[in-house]
Amino acid sequence: MSAKMTAAAETRPAQKKGRERRQQILEVARGKLLRSGIEGLVLRDVAEQLGITHGNLQYYFKTRNDLIEAIFDEEVSKFTEIMPGAAEGASTRGGRISALVDSSINLLPSEETKLWHMLFGMAHQNPDLAKILQRENRRYENALAGQLETIMPRTSAARRMHVAKVIRIIVDGLAVTAIYEDPASAEALALKSEIKVLIGHMIEIE
Repeated sequence: MSAKMTAAAETRPAQKKGRERRQQILEVARGKLLRSGIEGLVLRDVAEQLGITHGNLQYYFKTRNDLIEAIFDEEVSKFTEIMPGAAEGASTRGGRISALVDSSINLLPSEETKLWHMLFGMAHQNPDLAKILQRENRRYENALAGQLETIMPRTSAARRMHVAKVIRIIVDGLAVTAIYEDPASAEALALKSEIKVLIGHMIEIE
């Protein structure tokens, strides 16, 4: 085996270990956010819980904001990764848009929605957190607009993005409502139906 191949073989386990360590950090940090909020997330505490040094943790995430951004990258991925398959079983345009909206709404009762509540609450006080929220919103909107292209092919890219923003704003509003209203209540379910009808009317105008 050549020296180059040997070095590559040795690198792969190290890369896997690095990915695993990064994921461990994210899981511990996510748990601390859920228990203690953003102000309670301290890098040294995360490192101590994992049994690593503060410097070792900073190899992966230099600042608390870097760590927070990575956590919310994963949270947005939960929404975006299910989008492509969400509408596959629907035969009509209205059915596809309904399934696409449902794919996001159905995730709202999860415990992780509390993370978004925290970010919403702190973003207006902290410009760095506001930038993280803006970045994650754009990721979600871009993914959603990409799915809308197959549902609204004759609509301009600008309008598809506007529809994506409207859907994102509605989902954000439902996430806030979930703080004080049971998402499974009859009233909440009726509201979801009205929302899908409203969005359905929007996409009919091409």
